[in-house]
Amino acid sequence: MVLAALLSVLSLLQLPQPPKHLTIAATASAATAAPGSKVSLFLDITPNPGIHVYAPGAADYLPIAVTIDPHPGVTLGALKYPKSETLVFDGDRVPVYQKAFRLVEEVSLAPSLKMATSVTLTGTVKYQACDDHVCFFPASAPVSWTIGVRAGKAGGAGKAGV
Repeated sequence: MVLAALLSVLSLLQLPQPPKHLTIAATASAATAAPGSKVSLFLDITPNPGIHVYAPGAADYLPIAVTIDPHPGVTLGALKYPKSETLVFDGDRVPVYQKAFRLVEEVSLAPSLKMATSVTLTGTVKYQACDDHVCFFPASAPVSWTIGVRAGKAGGAGKAGV
C-alpha cells in the first residue's frame, strides 16, 4: 500500500506542470491541410496580472523563445513576434510583453506526406517571468499541435481545433 502511494506521488511529479506566471494556448490556422500546403502555428500567451516576459532585443535579460522539434516532412519558417512594449528599469529601456500576445510560426507540409495521417509537432516555450520587484527562475512549457493531412489542393485553410 505504501509502495502504491509512493508510485502515485512520483507519477504526479513527472507530469508537465502548467506555467505559473502565464497561460499558453497552442492552435493552428487549419485543423487539416493538404500535402504541399502551409499552416500557421499560433501561441497565444497571456501573462498573469502584474507579470511581464522579455521580448527579443532585451539585452541582459532572457527573452521568450520557442523551439519546435524537427519533424520529417515539415519545414519550419521564422517565428514572428508582435511589437513589444517598453518598460524602464533603472534608466534602461527594455522590450517586454505584459498583455496578451501571439507568436506565429508558419510551417510547410511536404508534398510527400501521406494523406489520411496526422502530423503532431511538439516544442518548448522558454521564458523568464518578472513582476515589478523580482524576476523568477527561467521556466519552460511544452506545446504541441496536431494537423490532419487530407486530400486536396494545397492552400485550403480552415479553422483550427485546440
